[in-house]
Amino acid sequence: MSENSSESPSPSRKNGKKAKTSKSSVLSEEQKKAHHIASEQKRRENIRSEFDKIVSLTPTLTESENRSELNILTKSADYIDELREENVKLVELCRMKGINVPQELIYNGPQNDGSDIGT
Repeated sequence: MSENSSESPSPSRKNGKKAKTSKSSVLSEEQKKAHHIASEQKRRENIRSEFDKIVSLTPTLTESENRSELNILTKSADYIDELREENVKLVELCRMKGINVPQELIYNGPQNDGSDIGT
């Protein structure tokens, strides 16, 4: 379509991209509800999967014990604290034996921007 065309342009945004057409007019209420339920089930499945990963990485958690989210998070946080304490002890032991530990291998606590999470 040329700039001089008398036809009305398709809906667009200031950034030049076309605006999304609303699906609400296309989907029935039952379809909307079904999509919402499916999305919620997928979200819950993803959360369960991630909690399963945490359980598999935390030795103080077993498959047979109470798997409440609070129990999983509490025991996982306790385990992380134990690992940090052990890390401090190992770094100190290395220093006592004259072994230089590079600074980038020493955990110094969380950064304010959260950039250390997942590393």
